[in-house]
Amino acid sequence: MWLIEFVDGHLNGVCLPLEQSFVLTGNKEARAENLLSVPEYFSSTTELKFEVKDKKIHVVGLSRGNKVTTVNANRIYKFKGLSFFVFQEGSRRPALRRHRFRQYKPLVVFTFVLNVATAAALYLGVINHQQSQVANYLDAIGSGYIKDGELFAFNQNAVTSLPEFLQRNITLVESNDYLRVSRLDIDLISTYTGKPLVGRLVSKADRDEIVIDTREQDIQIMALFGDYGLGFAKQDDYWLVSDRTKASQILKSAGLSSVIAQLKSRKDETQIITSSEFPYAIFYSTKSGGYIYDQQGRYWEGSTVPRLGVIQSITRDKVVFKDGQKTRVYLIQP
Repeated sequence: MWLIEFVDGHLNGVCLPLEQSFVLTGNKEARAENLLSVPEYFSSTTELKFEVKDKKIHVVGLSRGNKVTTVNANRIYKFKGLSFFVFQEGSRRPALRRHRFRQYKPLVVFTFVLNVATAAALYLGVINHQQSQVANYLDAIGSGYIKDGELFAFNQNAVTSLPEFLQRNITLVESNDYLRVSRLDIDLISTYTGKPLVGRLVSKADRDEIVIDTREQDIQIMALFGDYGLGFAKQDDYWLVSDRTKASQILKSAGLSSVIAQLKSRKDETQIITSSEFPYAIFYSTKSGGYIYDQQGRYWEGSTVPRLGVIQSITRDKVVFKDGQKTRVYLIQP
């Protein structure tokens, strides 16, 4: 014998036998055998007709268009809010778990979505709080730098105000003997020319050094040669000097013996002055020296003569001028 049992609502647990036919209707006035009126679920024109045929239950009205539907035993069906299942006597095994899942699926989905939304909101809140805290910590530190995964800071008061777990990961730089920069990219500029200087970076245990060649040795050498009246010029890595022997002695006495190997004798260019280029008369005396003169005046040794240079010496046979790196000589005709 087939039976029908209702699930949920006020009909929960009600079990009725299915003879050859059975009808569920919403018409309250209907009176017939094997008929159950359920107006609380169905409208007055709605009905389900059950028929036992070939040991199977066929239902009309369960599908659209009043098509005949064959229902499976122990499977729970829901129509217009009314849940039921059919089974043969002695074989009652309703699929309640699946039914409950479908019944509470919207609630489960809503709860899941709510939990996900709550978790996301909490996560975003925690992230936002952490970011805010990190920003506050960075503001408190003020300035510092990271090297090899370690944070170095300069402000002791700021470091001590941080949480202990951060203090354990910060190295305090307490020395004030060095310059501190606010950025990692810096330019080396000459105060004289305003142009960039060439330097190289040397990493030390507690600082970085910027090594710049200020050519202090060249300045010292030029000062020494100038003090001793030597003519000189720097060409590549060599010093061209007017008197190599004297220059070697000067460098040795100044503790710059390593530079002596860079000395070379300079060959000054000597230019002969023609008579047309020398509009001067010459006075020479072995006792009082000599000078040259014209209508404008006299020029002694050491004087600067226009277009000729500085008088180096006046002898019986020539007058020697120095014009920059050039040596000019006027040969006195006998």
